[in-house]
Amino acid sequence: MEIILNTVRKIDNDQAKELSFGDEESLKEILAVAFFNKEDYDNLSLNKTKSNIKMTSQFGSVILKPEKQEKLPQGIVCMPVSIWANQLTGIIDNELIYKNIKVKVEVTGDHILNFNDMIKSIKKNKME
Repeated sequence: MEIILNTVRKIDNDQAKELSFGDEESLKEILAVAFFNKEDYDNLSLNKTKSNIKMTSQFGSVILKPEKQEKLPQGIVCMPVSIWANQLTGIIDNELIYKNIKVKVEVTGDHILNFNDMIKSIKKNKME
């Protein structure tokens, strides 16, 4: 399924706040998530399985936990600004692209990287 991604900053999802009050696992639980409209969620058959999703943009890909969000319009997926979201954003003509990003969404059995593993993956990709 192709859909449009918008990253959002939510006060209760701030990374600094979460690291202050939580740990690496709670950081992943709160920020490595994608919010879908009910119809899009159902179209991916996520209501029948507890699978993760893989989102891929022209800038990269990431594994996330899908959640329903009743107030989102169909065709839009939102996720908190985070290291996970940064895998899907990029720069074009010296402009940061973090809204209205075309992404491909697919159901996967792959696991979500925790914060430290995400950092290691980024460093590894920079070395290649």
